[in-house]
Amino acid sequence: MKKQIAEALLRLLAEAAMLCGSDRSHALPILRQASALLWRLEPLGQPLSPMALERKLSTPIECWLPEEIRGDYSGPLLTTNMATQTCNEMILELNVRQLWEVIQACVNRVKQACRLRSDGETLYRNFRLFLIEHAVIEPSQARDVFVPLNLSLSDFYEPIPPQLQHNGLIYLCPICRWPMNAQRHEVNCDSAWCREKKSVFQLKGTQLVNRINNSSLKGEPPKDRLMLKPALWKFTLQPGLLELALAEKLTEKGFEALLWPDVDRTDLRLQLGGSIQDIDAKVWVSPHELAKHLEQIPDQVSRWIVIPDYQKKNIPLLRERCPAGVRVFTQSQCVREAQKHAAPF
Repeated sequence: MKKQIAEALLRLLAEAAMLCGSDRSHALPILRQASALLWRLEPLGQPLSPMALERKLSTPIECWLPEEIRGDYSGPLLTTNMATQTCNEMILELNVRQLWEVIQACVNRVKQACRLRSDGETLYRNFRLFLIEHAVIEPSQARDVFVPLNLSLSDFYEPIPPQLQHNGLIYLCPICRWPMNAQRHEVNCDSAWCREKKSVFQLKGTQLVNRINNSSLKGEPPKDRLMLKPALWKFTLQPGLLELALAEKLTEKGFEALLWPDVDRTDLRLQLGGSIQDIDAKVWVSPHELAKHLEQIPDQVSRWIVIPDYQKKNIPLLRERCPAGVRVFTQSQCVREAQKHAAPF
């Protein structure tokens, strides 16, 4: 019960932080609920007022929430009245079930359409690649992929909101190509995957200057372009970058690696001698939230789960929590494990 209350509290805090910068009047009732839950978890003293709790949102949560409540999340939820990367990640991961249902409803329609067609495998693979490679598009770019499948662009893309524009320009992450929030003092991609690959900047004039290598990134006019919906960016594009990188590395080693076989029965299917191994890629911030997701995999399913190399420290926890037929590796570990089971072609 305490764990459920803690998760509910984190959801409320993230929702309140999102609203504080745009609609503060709607944030206050949520802050009251969050204060009540926080007091249930830590009943010493008096409950915090909504104003006091709002001020704490700008303080790193590790400074005022114990680890058993906040889990793996760290950093402030608000910076200069704007939601941070931590806040965005919490919104997506803690509401994964609801978001997953929305995503699956759209993607399942695509799968069903593809499974009824003789060229369905190719159409579906083109569709997945398009989403991964086109975080921001001009509507006409989607025609060749969306029209054959009778897809609505509005199910997958949405207008770029004003808060992601700075002086009339948008700044696309060089790794995933999704818009970054350039109104923050330090401009980073909301994805840990991209930040690990040096997508971290400071705004100087109309350019972003990379804090690692001093390269510059120019802003672009948004025109009529659309951006991939946040849930699809989080659960399709982000793991897709890992899927493509893993497939490329395994192919370099001489293996036959097939992306999204049988219209997405799995992320990647690896041929190991006379047998096959299905692989799913996961790019999550919280290993505890990912562990809960892995626990739902049926015991009889044989699958490798692959996470980014920078999350190597999470391997023991995930292996402890996953079902019997599931094995968990980092990207590099997966490649080495494949080489143990079969000689390269």
